[in-house]
Amino acid sequence: MAKLKVGTIGCGSIAQGLHLPGYLRNRHCEIVACTDPDTGRWEEVAERFGVKRFYRDYRAMLAKEDLDAVSICTPNYFHAEQALAAMKRGLHVICEKPMVLTRAQADAVVAAAARSRRVFMVGFTHRFLRGNKVAKDLISSGQLGRPFMVRVRFAHGGPYPGWAKTDWFYDRKLAGGGAMLDMGIHAFDLVRYFLGDAKSVSAFVKTIFKPIPVDDNAVLALEFENGGLGYVEVGWTSLPGFNGVEIYCEKGNLIIDYAQGMKLISGHADPSGRHTVRTRKFRFRPTEGGGSAEMDYFVDCIRKRRKPEMGAAEGRAALDIALAAYESAKTGRRVSLR
Repeated sequence: MAKLKVGTIGCGSIAQGLHLPGYLRNRHCEIVACTDPDTGRWEEVAERFGVKRFYRDYRAMLAKEDLDAVSICTPNYFHAEQALAAMKRGLHVICEKPMVLTRAQADAVVAAAARSRRVFMVGFTHRFLRGNKVAKDLISSGQLGRPFMVRVRFAHGGPYPGWAKTDWFYDRKLAGGGAMLDMGIHAFDLVRYFLGDAKSVSAFVKTIFKPIPVDDNAVLALEFENGGLGYVEVGWTSLPGFNGVEIYCEKGNLIIDYAQGMKLISGHADPSGRHTVRTRKFRFRPTEGGGSAEMDYFVDCIRKRRKPEMGAAEGRAALDIALAAYESAKTGRRVSLR
């Protein structure tokens, strides 16, 4: 099988840190061209990844290049337009999260992906972390019984200054939201991954500390269709602390601490106060995998003509939670999901 001819729409941090390295490492790919309106990035990308052709406008690249697949690595505002254009050209697409910013855009992308005979995938990187994958396997196997509670905390000091190359994350039009949308969207996908569809959301979404026009912290309570409950906390103002996932099941609890490791706690307690506790510590780093595994999975789905687990419908479902959270924070009410 010939190598896949790939390109990126956008050459910023996520393209340089995840997508382009992933394509470069994969022996089934050839990076043909990239687009970015900031021509200052072209030299760096050419030197690091061997890209020879660049375009300021993604439409020119789609029209002129014979591509098989593209990564959409631009600010959130542009995702819908670019995803629809790429699918119209018959390309396989991996789109950074959030997939889009509105429900109407989400519906359009879901419909286009359904019509397409190509792979459409959303970049939900946390699904590819080894700790989360092992947790999912344990839950799916039935060993732990029904999951009834999930807690996710994702927090750090913010994308800029830091790993982001510009401050577009703090521009309401370009980003669509702040920490709740940027980091929360990963959490919303994960809680669905473990407990299934959410039923309702109650949220506090605030700008507490940073002098920015978007939110820098959020706390959400979720109710799930399976009767379970969930808690999500995200923030851009955090000093070091717990980052990871906790999943509570009938027969054991999974603690996935991204920094300290993963463990399974099980046992029994009765009204007399007698109890037994067993702790199994896993010997791998829970953050193994991630971006490199994500890109390999995307390429593998293309080569094997397989539908990805995190397609347009999953992108829309995570967005639904985010939009419901913003509505709940604005109205002070619990919001039911469609």
